[in-house]
Amino acid sequence: MLQALPDGHPARFVGPYRLLARLGSGGMGEVHLACDAQRPTSDPYRMVAVKTVREDIRAGEEFRVRFRREIAAARAVRSPYAAALVAGDADAASPWLATEYVPGPSLAEAVDRAGRLPVAAVRELGGDLARALDAIHRAQVLHRDLKPANVLLSADGPKVIDFGIAQAFDATALTSAGLVVGTPGFMAPEHLEGSRAVVPATDVFCLGALLAFAATGRGPFEDEEMGAVVYRISRADADLSAVPQELREVIGDCLRLDPAERPSAEVLAARLAPPRTGVFPWPGGVLSLLAEHGDAARRFGEAAASGAGVAELPTMGPTPVPYSPTALGAQIRTPPAAPPVPPTEDASRRRTRRGWIAAGALALVMLTAGGVVLLELDKDSANKAFNKGSSGEKSATSDGTSRAPAAYDGRVVQPYGGVGHTQDFGAGATDRSLRAAGWSPWEAKVPADTGPCVLAGELLVCSGSGGAVTVLRAADGKEAWSRPGRGGEPRGQGWTPAVANGTVYITDDEGVSTYELGSGKSGVRRKHAAGDYVVTGTESLDGILYTTYAHPSRESDKNLITARRLTGSGGEVWRASLSGNPGSPVAAGGRVYVPAGTELWSFDARSGTQVVRGGPSGGGAACWSAVVHGDAVLCGGGNGVAVLDARTLKQRRQIADGVVSLVGPAVTATGMVVLGDADQLSAYEVRTGRRLWRKEAEGDTADLMIAGGQILAGSGLTVSAHSFDGRGTADRATFEVPKEVASSAGETGGRQVLVSGGVVFLVLAEGVVVSGYAP
Repeated sequence: MLQALPDGHPARFVGPYRLLARLGSGGMGEVHLACDAQRPTSDPYRMVAVKTVREDIRAGEEFRVRFRREIAAARAVRSPYAAALVAGDADAASPWLATEYVPGPSLAEAVDRAGRLPVAAVRELGGDLARALDAIHRAQVLHRDLKPANVLLSADGPKVIDFGIAQAFDATALTSAGLVVGTPGFMAPEHLEGSRAVVPATDVFCLGALLAFAATGRGPFEDEEMGAVVYRISRADADLSAVPQELREVIGDCLRLDPAERPSAEVLAARLAPPRTGVFPWPGGVLSLLAEHGDAARRFGEAAASGAGVAELPTMGPTPVPYSPTALGAQIRTPPAAPPVPPTEDASRRRTRRGWIAAGALALVMLTAGGVVLLELDKDSANKAFNKGSSGEKSATSDGTSRAPAAYDGRVVQPYGGVGHTQDFGAGATDRSLRAAGWSPWEAKVPADTGPCVLAGELLVCSGSGGAVTVLRAADGKEAWSRPGRGGEPRGQGWTPAVANGTVYITDDEGVSTYELGSGKSGVRRKHAAGDYVVTGTESLDGILYTTYAHPSRESDKNLITARRLTGSGGEVWRASLSGNPGSPVAAGGRVYVPAGTELWSFDARSGTQVVRGGPSGGGAACWSAVVHGDAVLCGGGNGVAVLDARTLKQRRQIADGVVSLVGPAVTATGMVVLGDADQLSAYEVRTGRRLWRKEAEGDTADLMIAGGQILAGSGLTVSAHSFDGRGTADRATFEVPKEVASSAGETGGRQVLVSGGVVFLVLAEGVVVSGYAP
């Protein structure tokens, strides 16, 4: 629950952050909603949760050493399914840490206020949380306190919190008698045996209990008496009678008494749900809570951004759940008597359990202090600990989110989508495992002529006028490196950068410059063999850079296209003459297509031999842009779209007659063509030319993309999502550039949109790049 700061008090700052509202408190201190003090924002996705520590805890040096170590551990966990650590300072007078703010309820609040989740949502929830645990375990960290209050829900899915910091509080105030951290109903049998018995499978057990709660609204060990809860946990005596049949087996496997019989987090993720490519299937009640939390945070941010005092907000629900992941779940002082141990237990187990039952829940105080344990760094002991509790099911790779990825892994996202310039960004557009580690929404100031950009692993590589290049970190928008353009005055526009084998290739009118992707170190520069020509477009595919040129004399029969190797000698492979007004080349299917206004050229990609020359055959169609889809080439830029045979370049049909689109069409894998005509969107079948639907868009459409089963339309300072069937009721949402950024970006809006990992990168015309959640 968000609570306003005391009225009339001056603004309060912690590190570089201004506190906006109180999120919660616990045994260690308080958690506040905050934003960058230098750049107040009303966008909840640009806010952070700042935790400060109580004065009586932070005094000792031992605490600071552990706190410092746990901050490092939290940084090691990189997963889109876990809230990222943004910053922290263990050496400050008042130690603090800031994590990604998730504008949504905890799972505990969601179930309490909106009811249990449907089976499909529980499966997706479990799959994401299992992937989060896999990432945590691969970072050599155990969670030890996975419970509904430690899972926050966002429109993008769930996020685990408090996975690498709570051990800093071991042997401090949290071990005070009478205090219990966490919720006993979501502990594992190993918790009752002491911290040395806790293994990765312990977290899996807790996840099983959490999923049972999500599916039924009750914990599987819930009981009126605390002693009975402890006793049932000690025997793994879970009540799954209310769990839907489709989930009962997998949850039951998580709750097995022997840790070695439980599935690993990686195997569990595969059993529950594969990585998602669409939106999360939250029910309506949860969506309402998400909107409520987002609106509340936005109001506090708007007050701070305006310079006004923070306004009072109403309580956000009848039974609010504290946000603080370290809030005390209970204060147990005089536990009730526990039920007797059945005489059928074997002697050794009987002795262990009987001691626990006699002590009751009071004994939990000694064994549950601290929610996280950092494993020993000694390799042998770490391997032993992690092998214990493993089911023996192993895989060479996980979902790719758990290891700290390199800045560049060979994957490059082009501004036109995949091969053929279809504007289809594929399943990777919404696959969160492809998101840069530690990403959160950001905006960055860049030169006004920046763009176009490509996403190379975790770096956004942008060209600029005269061969300039700016490289930003995709995670936070901070500049990795940059190089100015050649000459004093800007000359020409920037062209799409090429990235291959860790090298950046930037084309300008005079040549191609190379730089090391990671460091920006300059490499070889090669002048264009074409001479004094003007570049009109570039394309890179399979280690070859294709470049089209216009002759400065404007004699159209002297224009050129060249192919140059990106690796090895970097020499020219071939060149060929062409006439007309050459646009950007498109390489696909062993050919290179060059749109040239009223015609289209086709060259053999290996030899440069002109294969055929054709184009639209009347009807007002033109070929200023080309899209290759299967055995067809779609020419756009005039009246409608001309569909040509990719082999002969003869026109098969003209579709969308009367639609004049200034942007190229987007084509889905199934052959649906989407066009933008001013403030209208329309869709057609490539095969028949039949119109499927037509609808109003959010303003003038400047960019069209296919992203994970939906259509994204860029218009000025917004990106809106639309369903494939064109029905208004199925439309998704809209990403909008924050007001404070829009005011500095001007009214011209976006000039390019990239989408990957559920994130959009919007390059604005006035020298601003914005990154946010894809709608």
